[in-house]
Amino acid sequence: MKEPIKFGVILLIFCAISAGLLAYVNGITEPKIKQMEFEQTMKSYQAIFGEAADDFEEYDKAKLEEIQANYPDIQNVFVAKKGGEVVGYGINVNTNGFGGSMTNAIGILLDGDKLAGFRNITNQETKGFGTHIEGEDYTSSYNGKSAAGPVEYAKDPSGENQVMWISGATVTSKAVVKGDNIAIEVYNQVLKADGGAN
Repeated sequence: MKEPIKFGVILLIFCAISAGLLAYVNGITEPKIKQMEFEQTMKSYQAIFGEAADDFEEYDKAKLEEIQANYPDIQNVFVAKKGGEVVGYGINVNTNGFGGSMTNAIGILLDGDKLAGFRNITNQETKGFGTHIEGEDYTSSYNGKSAAGPVEYAKDPSGENQVMWISGATVTSKAVVKGDNIAIEVYNQVLKADGGAN
């Protein structure tokens, strides 16, 4: 009877030490991962907006929380400015693709309600298939498309509301467009109505 108790105590101590070590490592790596994702996001929006914007500010936190209460897939919102004037918004949205969670950045210009562009921040998609969302041939299909309503994917994205469908990666294509349309709805229902305020 004593041996099982002794074994149980040893196992309990081992589990407690392991949990403590995992928590410690997570405490060290999580802030670094978040910082890397933030830096990647900023680079993405600089590429998306190009000369149309020269500064990006995080959206008001209280207002962001209100958005997230209705749209939980929205990760963050950035206000794009040019010479101090609000010119658009950058919206980070989470969605689930073939490989799991992904985060995408969608830029929208107030002038004409146009998509400034798209960039993938993180993904776990299949190499050579779903990872095409990282490539220029895919991201360029967003430039100048309408953000007045939902977008859809197409093999030949010639329509003003069409973006590229990735051959062999339909799940990825659907997931990205689902996230795009959440971001577009937030823009039209909340951000544009906010009058460009931060």
